[in-house]
Amino acid sequence: MKIVVNKRLTALAVCLFFGIAGAVSAQRLVSLQPKRAIALALQNNETVKKAEKVVERAKANLRVSKAVYLPQAGLTAEYQRQKDGDIDERDYLTRAQMSMLFAQFGEIPIGLDDAQEEVRKAEIEYERIRKTSVHTVRNLWNNIILTQEEIEERGAIATELEKKLEGTQIKQTQKRIPFLSQLNTELELSEQQLALNELQRQLDVDTAELISLIGLDPLARVVLSQSLPDDDLSLEAAVELALTNSLDLRDLQGDIVRQERLAVETIWHRFPELSAEARYKDFSVQLEQHQQNQTWDATAVFDPVILDPGRDVPSIFETSPRTQDGWELRFNFNIPLYDGNKTKNLRSRELAELERMQLEYIEKTKSIRVEVRRDYREVANAKERMEIEEKRVRIFEQQLRTIERVLDEVTVEIPGYQGLTYNDAFQAQAQFTEAQRIYYQARRDYAKAKEKLRETMQWIE
Repeated sequence: MKIVVNKRLTALAVCLFFGIAGAVSAQRLVSLQPKRAIALALQNNETVKKAEKVVERAKANLRVSKAVYLPQAGLTAEYQRQKDGDIDERDYLTRAQMSMLFAQFGEIPIGLDDAQEEVRKAEIEYERIRKTSVHTVRNLWNNIILTQEEIEERGAIATELEKKLEGTQIKQTQKRIPFLSQLNTELELSEQQLALNELQRQLDVDTAELISLIGLDPLARVVLSQSLPDDDLSLEAAVELALTNSLDLRDLQGDIVRQERLAVETIWHRFPELSAEARYKDFSVQLEQHQQNQTWDATAVFDPVILDPGRDVPSIFETSPRTQDGWELRFNFNIPLYDGNKTKNLRSRELAELERMQLEYIEKTKSIRVEVRRDYREVANAKERMEIEEKRVRIFEQQLRTIERVLDEVTVEIPGYQGLTYNDAFQAQAQFTEAQRIYYQARRDYAKAKEKLRETMQWIE
């Protein structure tokens, strides 16, 4: 009876083990599509997150700079005690403070301008990092797909070579072919196996990098569902796309708009210096000029007394001498007649900087057009080079197989292949191996050229 129970428990444990193992394996096996991988990278990558936090910090700093435009409220209390002999004097006064900046004219304050620029620059840098992450994912995706295809193709060749080696060994045992023929086949198979091992290691590294970039579990097994689609764009469309997406041009446009404003704001240096105040009882309107920059602020202030021991308690409407009463009007201004051409020179300086930025924008536009054209043509070159190398591989493979056939079968005579030795076979085998390497590299160069064009266009769709 005990033995039966133990067997049942063992069987149950085995079932649970394999069930859990299957669940874990299912969790670790992740099938990815390009759009999903890019979305995960933008969502989970630490570099993108850090750039996003920089934008949040810049926006928070901008809200700090704009806090002065919101209502301000506070409470001021004064307490004083003095004793002279038997006389103990105490005095205290409490006021409420409420103010609101309801109008401002002149230049944009320096602190606010810097905060706005910080937000703009941070948003552009955030977008740049997002695009860089997308291109990194796409490059890794191409590398993995091409590596898998090369492994599959070389694996098929290695399988055929193993079959060929078995036949060669049999023929060599029967003394039908020399031993060098067997060594040649073994060498070719070793070359393929070495390439396969290197590809497997590279695939492991690229996959780990992709997993890290998109934020998956390091133990996850990733399966890429499809290759990246080819882009079907004309040269004119590629140029226009690059000009539309360029973050450098966007940054320069923002700089130009800001510089145009700075050039216009120089006129405020000729504006009269003003300060004024209008008060009625505890309510006043103040106009003040900031010396740091040409800015005038109009502020409404209300600061009533809410606790005053000098007030007659029985009559809450009777005020003490410290409570403001009546009305008051003050107005001061200073009209500058001559400032040593300071305003004129300031305007000349800002206009010169504006023209420099406009020229830089034109120069950058021309540079982008040329760069897109160069990368677009490089894609065509890489494609033609890949097609030529593919033909070269077929030629060298056919040449190698023909030489092997002639050497293995003495009765076979093929025009142009008379008088061959095993040195010719070794040389043909080396040429075929090198042609394979160049062809697979040409495929990778073609994929890189296409992605380089996308990076130049800053296109992540």
